[in-house]
Amino acid sequence: MSSPLTEHIHHWYASFHVHLVKIALRWGYGEEESRDLVQQFFLDLMQKDLEYKGVLHPQAYLSRAFSRKLVDNYRREKQQQKAAGLIDLKTYEPSILENIVEIQANEELIAKIKNAYNTLPARCRKVIQLKYYEGLTTEQIAERTGWNTRTVYNNLYEGIKALRAELNRTDPRLKFAAVFSILPIL
Repeated sequence: MSSPLTEHIHHWYASFHVHLVKIALRWGYGEEESRDLVQQFFLDLMQKDLEYKGVLHPQAYLSRAFSRKLVDNYRREKQQQKAAGLIDLKTYEPSILENIVEIQANEELIAKIKNAYNTLPARCRKVIQLKYYEGLTTEQIAERTGWNTRTVYNNLYEGIKALRAELNRTDPRLKFAAVFSILPIL
């Protein structure tokens, strides 16, 4: 007989494993490796003493926890490569993924991104959330909100433009492309 936690994790797996595989694919993992990482993530969840009743938004919780697991996995792989001498530190240039990991580790920068996001008009925040958090298309957002597709597109454009301007003002060294990899975990 399975415990209530195990049943919740099975339900979460059925509901969100495809979403988590997509996250791993965006991080640059292959499809098979992404599936393996997701399965291992849920196995690790089963072994934890997780208070599942405290998880009000399971998709956000799982996305953030899985992203952290990917960061840890990536760092562990890099450490193993350095230890094995596979990386020449003299000519080594960090990849985009490593830069993204570094940005995510910088809590101050994440706070700036959150603040910039929170200063957006409500319509722009809603469209950005639906587009980047829930992965909806412009047409799906229009159906859900009742706005026409042009309004959705305009709010998305204005929101991105305002985010870019605010972040450039507060931290010009930030590469704007990295912001979109961070938005889903905020």
